[in-house]
Amino acid sequence: MTFSRWDVVAVEYPFLEGYESKRRPALVVSSEPLHDRHSVYWLVMITTAKAGVRADDVPVGDHAAAGLPEDCVIRVPRLATMGAAQIVRRLGTIATKERRAVAALLKRFVP
Repeated sequence: MTFSRWDVVAVEYPFLEGYESKRRPALVVSSEPLHDRHSVYWLVMITTAKAGVRADDVPVGDHAAAGLPEDCVIRVPRLATMGAAQIVRRLGTIATKERRAVAALLKRFVP
């Protein structure tokens, strides 16, 4: 199965320490040519942010359309590369407002 930019997907997202992972939602931010050429996706973490919202977190306005059970934020600084086999399933998608905010942050961090 292939996934598209702005799909919300379920994955085993790695902890920063690299020793463990946790099943959580993530947002596909790469384009189809990356997958077609290298068989990978770039994903950013989605979290409930129960420990607190951080600078550069993007709130998900419609969590139901994104396939999320509760309010969440997109944590753009937490970028990961994964193959399609690591993606469990597609959950939903995000709205245009969130897409623009995420794209602007990506441009800021990867000009």
